[in-house]
Amino acid sequence: MKNLVALLLLSLLYLHGTTSLAEDINSDAETLPAFCTSYKCPRYQLIKKYEKFEHRIYNATNWVTTSLKLDFLGIGLAKSFKRLLDYINGKNSEGLVMKMTVPVRIKVPRSDILSTNATMSFFVPPAVDTLPTPLNPDIYVEQLPEISVYVRSFGGYALNSDYEKQAKILVEELEALELSYNSSYGTAAGYNDPLTFFNRHNEVWYMAL
Repeated sequence: MKNLVALLLLSLLYLHGTTSLAEDINSDAETLPAFCTSYKCPRYQLIKKYEKFEHRIYNATNWVTTSLKLDFLGIGLAKSFKRLLDYINGKNSEGLVMKMTVPVRIKVPRSDILSTNATMSFFVPPAVDTLPTPLNPDIYVEQLPEISVYVRSFGGYALNSDYEKQAKILVEELEALELSYNSSYGTAAGYNDPLTFFNRHNEVWYMAL
């Protein structure tokens, strides 16, 4: 995940202080991983736990996604996050307001830090049966099938250099174990708002082949 700009802390500043008075459509009872805390997050099955990473199979999921212009100041991150936040706050065809979920997912080609193919996504919980159409043409809905993913988790306030370091460790482990993965892009996943000081959870992903 070479030079991955995944400064999710900057983007998640928007989350703190954003309130929603809409009906809670995420109130269905279910057991989710502890690192999701009070947020809804995608469900998965743990296939195998290695020393430094996990192999997970994620259920089919829905996401809202927008393009991400990568830059060294994080301006593109903030703009993409705001577009997605507007969508879940009711700027969609149904005026539907949805609670914030985790993770905030950033997908970036490994080869180019300033690639125009980078994206940012919000997870849409299953309680939303039909995804409203985005009003902003820069946002689109993704319906992902079941996916197989190698995941390395780590804690702390994660900056760009931290995601790069952890992604490199994951790649080294996958190659040492001769596990096939999609090397064309990597994914960073952030789970916490800036005012969560302890037990922070961050992940880097590579798709298993």
